[in-house]
Amino acid sequence: MLATYLLRAAEEIKTVAETTAPNGVGQYKSAFATEARRRMGAAKDRTGAAVVINDSPPARFVEYGGQHTPARHILVRAATTARVP
Repeated sequence: MLATYLLRAAEEIKTVAETTAPNGVGQYKSAFATEARRRMGAAKDRTGAAVVINDSPPARFVEYGGQHTPARHILVRAATTARVP
């Protein structure tokens, strides 16, 4: 039950991130995904977390910025503004 809730929350964050992601930055906007991490703890018997990832090449620069690129913090903003039921 907890794992289902966490995955639903991650999906909501992913939706907000996709909506607010900039266009024209390679495959960044279409590269968001959610992933459930269920095997946590020393005995690997605990529900972990659900995460939102973006593994496109420009993801690091969009999120954190670079020498000539301002940070946009798409995932941070999505996580703090998403409405999770």
